[in-house]
Amino acid sequence: MDIDYLLHGLYTRLLPESFRWNFGENLYNAYVGTRRKASGARLGSAFLGDITVKYLEWGRPQLPKLLLLHGFGDSKDGVLPYAKELSRRFHVIAPDLPGFGESEKPARVTYTLEQFETWITRFADKMHFDRFVMAGHSLGGAIAAELASKIPHRIQRLILISAAGLVPTNDGDNIYERILNGHNPFEVSSYEDFREFFNLIFSDPHKAPLPVQNYLYMKFAANRNWYHKIFLDMMGDISSEDLIDERKQEQIKKFEAISTPTLIVWGKYDGFFPESIGTWMHHTVRDSRYALIEEAAHMAPMEQSGKLAKLTLAFLNG
Repeated sequence: MDIDYLLHGLYTRLLPESFRWNFGENLYNAYVGTRRKASGARLGSAFLGDITVKYLEWGRPQLPKLLLLHGFGDSKDGVLPYAKELSRRFHVIAPDLPGFGESEKPARVTYTLEQFETWITRFADKMHFDRFVMAGHSLGGAIAAELASKIPHRIQRLILISAAGLVPTNDGDNIYERILNGHNPFEVSSYEDFREFFNLIFSDPHKAPLPVQNYLYMKFAANRNWYHKIFLDMMGDISSEDLIDERKQEQIKKFEAISTPTLIVWGKYDGFFPESIGTWMHHTVRDSRYALIEEAAHMAPMEQSGKLAKLTLAFLNG
C-alpha cells in the first residue's frame, strides 16, 4: 500500500465525513474562485426555456466568438485554463452542460446527444452566437460534432479534444469497452475506484491536497447513480452485438458527414480514449488536421492548456 492510501485511510478514520466534506468543499471552492478571478472570468446564467444554464465568459464581446464545452463529470472550470489562453483572441463562453456543474439537473429528461445539441443550440442563440468556432473536450467534443452535423452553416471551425462519440469497429482498451464489460470508471464507489479514474485521465494525478482529493472522491461517489443514469441515456439500447454495431455505424456516418474544417487533438497517454481513436476520427472527418500532445493524458485543457491553445490558434489562423 503506498503513502497516498495510508494518508487517506488515516484522514478518513480521524475526521467525520461531514467535516471532511465541508472542509474539502471550502478549500476547493476557494481555489476555483481564485482561478476564475485570475483568469478574468465573468459568471453568467441563461434560461433556455426549460432549463437554466450557468456559464463562464472571457474576452471582449467584439472579438470573434468561441463556444467551449467540457467533458462528462466535469464542469466549466475544467476548461478554464484553456479558455483563458484563448480569450486574448476570442470572446469565449463555456457553459456547464445541463446535468453537470452549476447548471440545472432535471431527472426526468433523457440525456441523449440530440438533447444536448438542442440545449447548446438554444444557448448559442441566447448568447447571440450566430457564427462561431466550436470546441469540445470529451463528451463536449461529441456534442460539438453533433452541432457541426446539424447546424454546419453556423460553425466556422471545429476543435475536437479527446472527443467522445466515435466508436471504432476494432476492439481496444477504451472506456467504451470497459462500459460494455460492466465497468464504468465514472461510477466511483471506493477510493480505489477514484484513484483508478484519476490515473486514467491525468498524467500527474496527485497534485491536489489530501482534503480536496477526499472531497472530490466523496462527490464522485455521491454522483454515482446520476452518472449511471446519464450514461444509460446516452448509450441507448446496446443489449446485443447487432445494436452495438448499428450505433457504431450511425456514429461513423455522422462524423463522415462533417464538412467543417476540424482540428482533432489527442493526449498521448489518454486512458479513456487511446490514440487509435483519435487517428480513426482524423481519417473519418474528411477536412481535418490531427495533433498529438506528447505530455498529455485525457485532461489536456487543464494539464496542457498552453500547448493546446497554441495548436488551436495556429489552426484558426491558418
